[in-house]
Amino acid sequence: MNSIKEIFDELNIFLDDTDKQLIKDFQENGYCIIQKSNFVVKNLDNFRFIIDELIKKESWRGGWEGKEEYLKHGKKFNSGADRLANLFNKHELFLKLLSEENILKIVYGILGNDFKVGGLDMREPMKGTGWQELHIDWLPKKTLDEPTQNIVGFIFLDDTNKENGSMRLVPKTHKKTGWIDDYQKDKSSHPNEIFVNVKESSIVLMDANLWHSGTTNNNGNRRRVLYIDVRRRDIPQLLNQRIYLDETTQEKLSNIEKYLLGLRENDSIFEDRVFTVGNVYRKHFKTDVVVNQQ
Repeated sequence: MNSIKEIFDELNIFLDDTDKQLIKDFQENGYCIIQKSNFVVKNLDNFRFIIDELIKKESWRGGWEGKEEYLKHGKKFNSGADRLANLFNKHELFLKLLSEENILKIVYGILGNDFKVGGLDMREPMKGTGWQELHIDWLPKKTLDEPTQNIVGFIFLDDTNKENGSMRLVPKTHKKTGWIDDYQKDKSSHPNEIFVNVKESSIVLMDANLWHSGTTNNNGNRRRVLYIDVRRRDIPQLLNQRIYLDETTQEKLSNIEKYLLGLRENDSIFEDRVFTVGNVYRKHFKTDVVVNQQ
């Protein structure tokens, strides 16, 4: 397997007018909403069950992959949320998300053949928590015409609304250069922000340079969201899959999965164990805080 086109041919995937409109929406506003993923609908109960079992099993240890140097016994990754990371290594159903056709089609429309997947995480804020400052998930753009480097997919396993914490976005800010801090000191709000309410099995695809945040889960209803991280092939992955996928998992991967995870023999090998915007932000602003969150 040597290209996304080959994957499309094997899976019988093609772009239709709806896909082309979503790609246009993404390019203009920095995000698009896939109202329903048939694959997620079909497997929704299984996703929920596996996640809940992992939350019980991992307890406070959940979500620490990639940030092991900060781990302290008994300390949760987020005090107000259940977190899980490195999910491709924890159940074969998560690996099947690599072939979710809606994600593949829209990402292909933005990045072309030049992308790979580098991580799948889960976050679920508890009642009274989940608020975040506006932030970006990728390195600031240096020029106005710099193409998208990183796309994040939010896969919703529960309905989300203002009561349990909508996703907050500031449309078109993916076109800005620099950090949010270069534009405003107070990152708690923006006059053009919108709140995105979506149903279970929806997917939001977002340019990682778009200003965004989570909001407070006021009523305590379940809000499980999977985060899939997609980057250009010449960029280090969120989690280095050669390191974080164990040998048994790697041996079972299909050719499509190996391509999408950058694990073919001829794929570039990166030394970075993990690559996030957080370390760059801390160094630039000389702070220990990346995203203020509850």
